[in-house]
Amino acid sequence: MKRPGASDFRRYRMIVFLLIGLIYVFVYIHRNGTAVVAVDLMEDLGAEGALLGLLAGGYFYSYAFMQLPTGMLSDSWGVRKTVAATTMIAGIGSIFFGMALDVEMAIIGRVIVGIGVSTVYVCGLKFISQWYRKDEFATMNGVFIALGGVGLLMSTMPLAFLSDQFGWRAPFLIIGLISLLLGVA
Repeated sequence: MKRPGASDFRRYRMIVFLLIGLIYVFVYIHRNGTAVVAVDLMEDLGAEGALLGLLAGGYFYSYAFMQLPTGMLSDSWGVRKTVAATTMIAGIGSIFFGMALDVEMAIIGRVIVGIGVSTVYVCGLKFISQWYRKDEFATMNGVFIALGGVGLLMSTMPLAFLSDQFGWRAPFLIIGLISLLLGVA
């Protein structure tokens, strides 16, 4: 039996990094997606502009609330299990949001998404700090942050296009399904 070598380790850590990085792309898609479909959301749910504030608040307050448990989860469960489980939670929240029949359901969906995506940045940094050398940390952190920027870009024009073609719900259902698949991966 061949003993795993340094090249196997580098390949494995790159695969895990790319998975967490791809999940981080979706963190930004989740974060900014409601702004892109705001007008359609307000019309469909019969809500006023205050809905956007409630949706943003539901997402960001739950995200902020989860920062302390995130550290404890990444220490006790480990980075990969924490990111996998919470990414699936985000996927469920996005699907719930996409199926929302009223403002309350939409807010609950955004709270669930906020809880789900809250662990990815902290766990990503922990992964980089533990799996990469000190002289690689800054570069890998920069790549990780850049992947978030890709998600920010994807949450604009591509999401607007999908929303125009299929309505505001379909993109969030798709994002939720992709998040579930990424969590499983």
